[in-house]
Amino acid sequence: AVGDEHVLFVGKLLVNKGVDLLAAAWPLIHRERRATGAKSPRLLFVGFGAFEPGLRALVEALGRGDLDGAREVAERGREYEGADPQGLEILTRFLAEPPPGYADAARETAGSVLIGGRLEHDEVADVMPAADAFSMPSTFPEAFGMVPAESAACGVPPVSADHSGMREVARLLADAVDPDLASLLSFTVGPEAITELAQRLGGWLAVDPRRRREAGRALAARVDELWSWEGVARGVIAAAQGELDRLPRVDG
Repeated sequence: AVGDEHVLFVGKLLVNKGVDLLAAAWPLIHRERRATGAKSPRLLFVGFGAFEPGLRALVEALGRGDLDGAREVAERGREYEGADPQGLEILTRFLAEPPPGYADAARETAGSVLIGGRLEHDEVADVMPAADAFSMPSTFPEAFGMVPAESAACGVPPVSADHSGMREVARLLADAVDPDLASLLSFTVGPEAITELAQRLGGWLAVDPRRRREAGRALAARVDELWSWEGVARGVIAAAQGELDRLPRVDG
């Protein structure tokens, strides 16, 4: 039987960071992994932020199989952050017509989700390598996908939202792994976001552990090539010398 598996999120616990999408995707991932013999799949949120009460309420409702309670969290949405009530559109749509058996799958996740507090950067560096997959489901534009780059540097495959700076990071990381694994590095923020996120994270967990470790090493080498101090310096020198073919491609 497969041993414990861990999915990690590190960042602010805010609506904009898409933590509700990850929480809602977890029952789908958990059910699939338990069906394959995984003993104790776990999801860990590391961070703090104004939506933490909403995230806790959502996780608790799902752990009870209480979809009405989860829908109430989705309806209140940004009210948890001190703003006027504004529903969480993707979560609301997903819970309106959840997949068959979702309430039972959600109930089975009770005790498998941990919401930790803030960690210092060196503490995150100790936690991150212990994960099997990482998620950055931010729905808000990001200048750069720093956290997925950091998880890849630790040899942990990241799954990021396919937009803004996260798209740039995912596409550059994709060059380091086989095409079937490259397709697992990002998901679309849209009506099917929760299902897609579950498929991508579940896809990484389903990869043979040895192959996943090999992919992790390749991703770490790619990060070192592009974004270590030496890698950045090489890029600056190449740009200064007009050697643009030596620079990573940037898709428009």
